Amino acid sequence: VKGSAGRKRERLIAYYPNDRGFPATRKKINAYLRAICKSRRTDFTLSARTIQEEKWAESWKENFKPIEVTPKLVIRPPWESRPKQPGQIVIEIDPGMAFGTGTHPSTQMCLQFMEEVIPSFPKTPSVLDVGTGSGILTIAARKMGVKKIMAIDIDPVAIDCARANARANRASQGISFRSGSPKDLKASFDLVVANLLPQELLSVAPDLSRLVARSGKLIASGFLVKQEKEMAAAFQKQGFGKQSVRRQKGWAAWVLQRSP
Repeated sequence: VKGSAGRKRERLIAYYPNDRGFPATRKKINAYLRAICKSRRTDFTLSARTIQEEKWAESWKENFKPIEVTPKLVIRPPWESRPKQPGQIVIEIDPGMAFGTGTHPSTQMCLQFMEEVIPSFPKTPSVLDVGTGSGILTIAARKMGVKKIMAIDIDPVAIDCARANARANRASQGISFRSGSPKDLKASFDLVVANLLPQELLSVAPDLSRLVARSGKLIASGFLVKQEKEMAAAFQKQGFGKQSVRRQKGWAAWVLQRSP
């Protein structure tokens, strides 16, 4: 949440269960913020208040509204029931414990690229979603007509969340969910989508090169515009050439082509 106009401070709002474990959680948060601010020579203010349960049960939903990622693709929470337009893909995502409700620029740019790239293959491509989170990209691929998809994440909770979201969207058929790392995989895919933190992307770049089929494509995002130079060097080293670029609110996304 941006701070007041003219101020260089910003607010981060988080919600935690009001239980016996909260004091310890607050101490950890305080120590973490202190360490960050010390390294950056800045300061912070940490405050907490109790929200009445009956208000919380409904009020948090106000933050999640339908998102039109493209004219043909809409992300909405389950409690929004407005009818979809003809030819429109609607994905319902319950904001849970995993990343990927469709609000982040990196997620939106991946979806926009997928809408362009998937139809460009001469036949329906196989797809690998690395770091699936909520499963939003996997579900989108299925609704875009992809019949063979593998979704992986190192977090088992994310896999459970993604699997539940796929069922809720009636999109489970043809999807294989797996808890693990790209290093564990041997098969190659026509299209790999990786929306990961920059260091994670750099770490798995050699595996992504191995997992993208010859002349296949990689959609990569999760890094800032100012980090593009570093990312480009790493992926060029792995035999990828940049094909398309999107930038949104300081974030970047690429379509990369693997050398044949």
